[in-house]
Amino acid sequence: MKYLLVLLIAVAVIWLWRHNRQAEKRASAPPRASTRPQAAQPVTEMVECEICHVHLPRSEALIGGQGGSYCCEAHRRLAGG
Repeated sequence: MKYLLVLLIAVAVIWLWRHNRQAEKRASAPPRASTRPQAAQPVTEMVECEICHVHLPRSEALIGGQGGSYCCEAHRRLAGG
C-alpha cells in the first residue's frame, strides 16, 4: 500500500511538472502574424492529353485540329491534328 501511494505521488508530480512546462512554452511562443486565412491561389483548369492521358494546365497544352488537347508536339502529330 505504501508503494502505491509513493507511485501515485510520483505520477502527480510528473504530470504537474509537464503541464507547467507546456504552459510556459505557450506563453513564451511568439504571437502569430495573422489569424486570417491566406489568399487562395487562382484555380487553373486542367486538361488531359488525348494520347498519354497526362493532366496538365490548359495554358501549357497544345490544341489539335479537332479540338483535342496534347502535352507535346509529338502527341499532337500522332493524333493527326
